[in-house]
Amino acid sequence: MKYFALFFLFTIGFLTSCKKNEKTEIIKEKVSVENLASKNIHQIKVIEKIPAGGYVYIKVLEKEKKYWMAIPGRPIEIGATYYYDEGAMQMGKYESKSLNRTFDNIVFAQGIRDEKIATKKPKKRTINKGKSNVVNVDKAPNGIRIATLFENLKEYQNKQVIIKGQVIKVNNGILGVNFLHLQDGTKGNGEFDITVTSNAEFKVGEIVTIKGTVVLNKDFGSGYTYDVIIEKAVIL
Repeated sequence: MKYFALFFLFTIGFLTSCKKNEKTEIIKEKVSVENLASKNIHQIKVIEKIPAGGYVYIKVLEKEKKYWMAIPGRPIEIGATYYYDEGAMQMGKYESKSLNRTFDNIVFAQGIRDEKIATKKPKKRTINKGKSNVVNVDKAPNGIRIATLFENLKEYQNKQVIIKGQVIKVNNGILGVNFLHLQDGTKGNGEFDITVTSNAEFKVGEIVTIKGTVVLNKDFGSGYTYDVIIEKAVIL
């Protein structure tokens, strides 16, 4: 019994030690990952902001460097500290038509956050899926339906198309152009919403006929990635 008790105590101690070591290794691994991630994180302080066209232009201070950024619209507090990850796109001599102003240099980021370590992955801007809004727009003369485009993407790649639809969403002055979403009430391959870029101005809710070039797998950088997009659209 004496030897059995000693063996029992030794076994309990060994298992407890293993659990502690395992827990320590998990903590070390977590800290290591966070330290690695923090090396690719920008810490900024907002010193000025200008809301425009669904986006916010902010002047920030990072260490001793001041520069301008453009981010999707969200509440911003002057003097507050925010964070964003590496990979944002920088542009020189960028002209914002919505602000009637040219920036010598500006950083386009997918967004900024309040926490240093991101708790959620940023959303990728791709084709919308699900149920379309209640839209019913007739096909334009010599035009195609949105469903037809999505069902024949390769056929229309790098070609000009004419589409009539309702403007569902508008973001002006992004990457030098205006972004809008069109729907006509049709759906092809489960897709119903087409993204369009244009120098023209649009209003949400209006019915428009546009003509532009179909581009597949478009990557603007900074998280602006589209499976299909219509570029350089003009209003007919």
